[in-house]
Amino acid sequence: MYVLSGVPAGFSVYVLLKLFVRGNPAATAANILGSEGMFRLGYAAELVGVSLVVGALLLLYQLFKPASRSLALLMMCFGLIGCTIQALDPLADIAALIFLKGGASLAAFTTDQAQAMALVLLRMHWLIYDVALVFFGVFAILVGVLILKSTFLPRVLGVLMAIDGLGYLTLSFAVFLSPPFAARLPFLPFATAALGEGSLMLWLIIKGVNDRRWEEQSQRTEET
Repeated sequence: MYVLSGVPAGFSVYVLLKLFVRGNPAATAANILGSEGMFRLGYAAELVGVSLVVGALLLLYQLFKPASRSLALLMMCFGLIGCTIQALDPLADIAALIFLKGGASLAAFTTDQAQAMALVLLRMHWLIYDVALVFFGVFAILVGVLILKSTFLPRVLGVLMAIDGLGYLTLSFAVFLSPPFAARLPFLPFATAALGEGSLMLWLIIKGVNDRRWEEQSQRTEET
């Protein structure tokens, strides 16, 4: 589920990158109205991706509960908060489309004003996602700590997940504190995610956990 969520999420990012023209409201509006179906499919795909992540989080909680029940619960909560914030992205997209489509309720706006508002709302999409990355960053670090506390997964995966989380946090805080610096790091979270989450998910799919050690640690957790 976690790996599959990357497909609709990646498509959503592709759609925005294809249609969004930085600093050019008219060109962005023309792209969206000319490919309205793809634009709508993009924000619908993002909701599908978020839904898959929510399901994966519940399973990850069950997986890591033997390492530390409280930390696993905290990990899941941060992930769910991140998903909740990210789920607001389609609202910004829908609002942008409403401005571009016009109508009687928007008659007070000129075409240029409506296009400018749509561009601002699309920029809000990215800012909302940057806020969500703060919680996903803490989630990834907590997964790393849980792996280090566990006995059923290689510790190196925990280190990679911690690096993954730091990548998310670095980009998020750079966006809000130093946008010019953040502009130099557009692909940082993708690189760290491939390193951390990619390695963990591949390991779980191909190798899985050490069943015997998982059972032993689970029993010790239940006894305490």
